[in-house]
Amino acid sequence: METGKTKTGVFGKIVRTASAVFPENYLLQTSRYQICSDKIPRAFDGFRIVQLSDLHGCSFGRENIRLITRIDREKPDVVVMTGDIADRQTKDYAAIFRFVKTLCGKCPVYFAYGNHEQELLSSRREAFQDGMHAQGVQILSNDAAKLERGGEKICLCGVRIPLRYYRWNSRKKRRPVLSAEEMELLLGACGPEYTVLLAHNPLCFEAYAAWGADLTLSGHVHGGMIRLPHFGGLLSPERNFFPRYSGGLYRLGEQCMVVSRGLGRGARINNRPEILVLTLRRDPDGHGNTP
Repeated sequence: METGKTKTGVFGKIVRTASAVFPENYLLQTSRYQICSDKIPRAFDGFRIVQLSDLHGCSFGRENIRLITRIDREKPDVVVMTGDIADRQTKDYAAIFRFVKTLCGKCPVYFAYGNHEQELLSSRREAFQDGMHAQGVQILSNDAAKLERGGEKICLCGVRIPLRYYRWNSRKKRRPVLSAEEMELLLGACGPEYTVLLAHNPLCFEAYAAWGADLTLSGHVHGGMIRLPHFGGLLSPERNFFPRYSGGLYRLGEQCMVVSRGLGRGARINNRPEILVLTLRRDPDGHGNTP
């Protein structure tokens, strides 16, 4: 009998083989958003965040020079990585380490785990984690950092989402739903500062918002691989059609989530690899979030 693991491996090989012939895999796109809120401190008005997600060990040019050049143009105050920078098929992390070392020489870099890094064998996961630390990357694994500017602060958190909230193979039981209470068990209570949450899986947006995240940055869905006009992404990594959150800006009341379409290769159609640039704006009305 063929196991789920074998099926996943076969599917992955098909996607990797097919990706070589999809030209969009090599055409980077920069997408920009202004995130407006009256909670953003005045000192952080204009603060620029570059988000990278789902690189999956790929490279854009020798030593990732094309990606680095794009990032340099944006002059970010901080770079955040929302998971799956490596994956189970990445055999050597040296190129990733050189890439992040270059970024860390320019501005602070923060990383939150994706499902692929969590699924690495413990020895490889430790080697990846130690290497990222050695280059200067600050790993947020159910942890938080306070960013200070002009005497004011915002909170940057990274949640390590339990793997049971990703692919769900049981037909007899309903997929588990992450709750705000479990978020609090993982991260503690959300503080009063404007809070940016790095959370790889966007499917749990309701829990992130209920916990108190003002802005959530996610990835994971790869834009739905194929993007259809008026419908958005076609397929999620969970093999679900038309995922609810596949790429772009989403809102629940005053709280926002921006989902990266990612950088890794695949069967991309109308879905170029994406760098996200988010500019925080203090807005007394809090209603001006725009692409």
